[in-house]
Amino acid sequence: MDLLGITQIVVCLEKSKKFYEDVLGFEPDSFYEPTQWQSYKCQDGVFFAIGKEPGSTNEVSFAVSDVEILWERVKDVVDVVNPLERTSWGTYRFTIRDPDGRLLAFGQKG
Repeated sequence: MDLLGITQIVVCLEKSKKFYEDVLGFEPDSFYEPTQWQSYKCQDGVFFAIGKEPGSTNEVSFAVSDVEILWERVKDVVDVVNPLERTSWGTYRFTIRDPDGRLLAFGQKG
């Protein structure tokens, strides 16, 4: 299992983009308009992103080699937020809550 990325919810996307880009020097990467999600270039294969609710959520995303096997193992013993599904942005993933309520997403490319 590899860390895929971290998304943080922001109150004002434009204000936060100026902070991350102009103040901290983050380099923008993908922007997904439907969920107001802006990712930034990080180390290879890992993203840091900001986004607006309700489309984006505070979550840590992990890449797994076989998401169906992990889903079958955990689906009945975890707090499922989103079941295993194919997303409109090309991943096959599910989202759960850890015991403290943090969102964890697990997936693989389409």
